[in-house]
Amino acid sequence: MLNAYVFSDGGLKGSPVAEGPIPAETVWLDLISPTEADDTLAEAFAGISVPTREEMGEIEQSSRLYIDGEARYMTASLLCGADTPTPVMLAVTFIVSRGRLITVRYGEPRAFPSVSGRLSKSCPSGITGEIILIDLLEAIVDRAADVLEQIGADVERISKRIFERDQGGENANQRYRAILSHIGRKEGLVSYARESLASLQRLLSFLGTETEGAAVSKDSKASVKSMSRDVSGLSDYAAFIGDKLQFLLDATIGLVSLEQNNIIKIFAVLSVVLMPPTLIASIYGMNFHNMPELDFAYGYPLALCGMVVSGILPYVFFKWRRWL
Repeated sequence: MLNAYVFSDGGLKGSPVAEGPIPAETVWLDLISPTEADDTLAEAFAGISVPTREEMGEIEQSSRLYIDGEARYMTASLLCGADTPTPVMLAVTFIVSRGRLITVRYGEPRAFPSVSGRLSKSCPSGITGEIILIDLLEAIVDRAADVLEQIGADVERISKRIFERDQGGENANQRYRAILSHIGRKEGLVSYARESLASLQRLLSFLGTETEGAAVSKDSKASVKSMSRDVSGLSDYAAFIGDKLQFLLDATIGLVSLEQNNIIKIFAVLSVVLMPPTLIASIYGMNFHNMPELDFAYGYPLALCGMVVSGILPYVFFKWRRWL
């Protein structure tokens, strides 16, 4: 799919382009899961080479950030679907050439419909691809901040659940299993967010670099510098959340070990408590003919009382020593 955005009626209006020519006044050309025909159409219009999905997925910096003639190519990995059970990393390419912006993506990052919707209502008549790129990057950074804020709030709730008093009737096994599952999901989300922020930091550094044939305006430089500071701060916050998640993981595993130790301790106490009664029952269960107690009228009730007392005494001793 190929969307062409043209300034009209005080806003940037987008319209899909199927087979017809792309309007010459197009400022922003957005390629969404493009076909070979879409790539050919965009290349003929902008006079550039559109990278393939495989090329966008390469991790070398030289393959993601480079200049080809008058076109500046920038590919960033963005976190998508952070609010869904299956978040993914999506490679998005931004190409600035001759005052136009060409974007290539195979997904729907939230920043794109947000920026296109805002610019369709109002934007300056002299808007350029560079200005649209700055708006997109600012929206992406804001979205990353929102995601990290939500993760931080979720981590705080997980922390309270771990260290709160155990509620009666709640199965400890199910509780710790759910906590470990939540920690695992949040850790994966934080890892994606840190990867995305690192990718954005490299892109912003490249965008703010003066290069012959691909200069950046003074206002854009100021915006890029401000976003770089924001991304650096968000990276530090993401690292803090990652450290806290590791602490919560260690604490949960420690509590699970304590729970297991308590269970083992109960079995150990039961074995000690039942050992004397078992000994007494074993002695008087041998049924030897010459055992003097066999002819004693109160032998059976006395043996039962001895078994009960011998079981109670170790329990009282453990309680006195505060081992239970």
